[in-house]
Amino acid sequence: MADVRKLTGPGGARGVVTDIGEVRARVRAAQQPRPDSSGFSERARELSRAGVAVHETSDIRAERIRALRSQIEAGKYQPDPRAIAQSILDRGL
Repeated sequence: MADVRKLTGPGGARGVVTDIGEVRARVRAAQQPRPDSSGFSERARELSRAGVAVHETSDIRAERIRALRSQIEAGKYQPDPRAIAQSILDRGL
């Protein structure tokens, strides 16, 4: 019974009983150094998967980008707004 004390609670309420031993154990546990852990966060794993996907893509996309860039610079690029809108809807973006 030595570890049980009657304290004043929030707002001055009397009669709050606290187990001091339990409180001390929680404080000691919080003060203990946590063991080191290794691993990667989910964000890091996601970035790694994205990097792998980028490296696995072929150079066809780079060639397509170069072709589009030259069309834009020459003023010959005429995108179809309906096709773009349909593509957005098909992808659910």
